[in-house]
Amino acid sequence: MAELTNALSMSPASVTELKGTETLDGAMILAILAVFGVLSIMLYALKGFLDQLPEFFASLRRAWEAWQELKRARRKARELEAAQREAARRRAARRETAEQQGSQSQPAA
Repeated sequence: MAELTNALSMSPASVTELKGTETLDGAMILAILAVFGVLSIMLYALKGFLDQLPEFFASLRRAWEAWQELKRARRKARELEAAQREAARRRAARRETAEQQGSQSQPAA
């Protein structure tokens, strides 16, 4: 009640000063609300980012394992191809040796 009587007994200049202070207080309140609004949006975005990290790392691990499996398959294919070439070379060498022995054992006509 005392505040109301003080406000009523103020001069017009005092009321203007009071309104200027209220405007400054209002601007300060808006600035504080804006800052905390931006912070809340940033925290929300950060939380969303952090929530996606486990799925990202699981996907990264699956991609790595697939890459390793591909490298293993390629290595096995190269080894198999090399073994087949070596076996073909040995068969050709045995055939050549057998042909040479066969031609030496036949009498000259």
